[in-house]
Amino acid sequence: MKTLNRKLNVGIAGCGAIGTQLAEFIEEQLESYFTLKGLYDIVPDKALSLAEKLKSRPDILGLNRLISYSDFIIESASVFCAKDLIYKACNKGKIIFIISTGVFVKYPGILKKICSFKKVIVPSGAICGIDGISSLSLSNIKSLKLITSKPPSSLNGIKFLEQNNIDVSRIKKEKVIFKGRIKDAVERFPKNINVAATLFLASRFNNIEVIIKVNPHIKRNTHHIEVVSDKGRLSITLENVPSKTNPKTSAITILSAKNTLKRFTDTLLVGG
Repeated sequence: MKTLNRKLNVGIAGCGAIGTQLAEFIEEQLESYFTLKGLYDIVPDKALSLAEKLKSRPDILGLNRLISYSDFIIESASVFCAKDLIYKACNKGKIIFIISTGVFVKYPGILKKICSFKKVIVPSGAICGIDGISSLSLSNIKSLKLITSKPPSSLNGIKFLEQNNIDVSRIKKEKVIFKGRIKDAVERFPKNINVAATLFLASRFNNIEVIIKVNPHIKRNTHHIEVVSDKGRLSITLENVPSKTNPKTSAITILSAKNTLKRFTDTLLVGG
């Protein structure tokens, strides 16, 4: 993408760990391209707390007004916020930046809304090799498997585990807690499985197999991806350090979002 011709008004929906760091990054490194116009959070005090830290003092807005006042809208809240944003902002000439990629699997019909936006941007998030996987989507992918291992601390408060009487704090050795298809994984682990959804968007392969393990002996979220295609075989393993502010989020997820914002402003783009 060419360097921007004018500064864009930015709104951020979701003022948790990711939204906070993106707001600070915009002010520190991208203020020549973006103006923070407004913040939204389902918990207004979170938005207020973030606004008070920022020199631009963005307005605290409801989602509808945030959409109206922004050219570029960053979603960093939840699948449900992403769904509302996409439906409310379509056909309004907006650029949207979606962190909660699970929305495209949980609500598959929402993919039809993408063409109504000026641009929809999805960072790679907690995984690498998306350019290679996206390239293989032009071939015949025969299988795609995601094996995710997480420390117990990153799986606290998951309703699916509670409903099945799985107490991750009492697990003493590595254990598979889910094995199945991507749609079920996103349904049961909506805040932990954006990796699988991003793989789907990159590969457009419907039969992704997802395996989720809890491992009390690791401190890092680990993802192993295997792709088999008629044009090649791809194997990727990542060990991601959890974010200090939110252990359910990998630090690289935040770095990926920052880098994607930066790439949006760059003249030279390297890789997919």
